[in-house]
Amino acid sequence: MTSTPAVPRDRQTPVDSRFLKTLVGYNARRATLHILGVFEQRMGALELKPVEFSILALIGANPGVTHSELCTELNLPAPNLTKLLARLRQRNLLERTVLAQDRRAAGLSLNAEGRALLATAQANVVALEREATAGLTDKQRGTLMSLLQKIYL
Repeated sequence: MTSTPAVPRDRQTPVDSRFLKTLVGYNARRATLHILGVFEQRMGALELKPVEFSILALIGANPGVTHSELCTELNLPAPNLTKLLARLRQRNLLERTVLAQDRRAAGLSLNAEGRALLATAQANVVALEREATAGLTDKQRGTLMSLLQKIYL
């Protein structure tokens, strides 16, 4: 069986991605890549990866949160979170305290340095998300977040 070679595409015409643009996953991934690119540019000076920012934000909003609660909320395997928390502890951003209600568990909180870094990072993230989604109105941005959350919540 022989196949007919494809006719070479005219390099002056854009790549046809119409089918891919009908897929939620493709569009979500492209949007994510765009926002992560802006994140890396703007947050590089703070030396924070997106997942580290998420961890700091959750700990900052939930002092005393446990390792397992963070794993559940971020959908991360425990060993991965352990490595990430070790990096944040090395940077002297976290405090661990034994929980009174369960002496086997440790609660995580931000120390003063962690709170200061989080405040700076949150301000940067709000600004960079506005920049990355500048083509959306506030209402559209809210609708987009609501729709995305319906997929994973």
